[in-house]
Amino acid sequence: MDLKQAEAVIERHENGDRVYEQEYIDALEVVKEHFAKQSSYWKAEALSARTALKYSQMYNRTSLRDWKEN
Repeated sequence: MDLKQAEAVIERHENGDRVYEQEYIDALEVVKEHFAKQSSYWKAEALSARTALKYSQMYNRTSLRDWKEN
């Protein structure tokens, strides 16, 4: 089951339509896994952004020091 199918199953369940219990549980698991992957992705993006910012600041300080010395 992919994310779109899982969302459809959950929506049917929320609308009061009959959905097999196991199908609903599987849909919830798919959504949970998707959000776990998204969370990991955004954590990695944030880490790389912080690292880039740190190196950028280090470079700017070094460049500023070099410029002041010359």
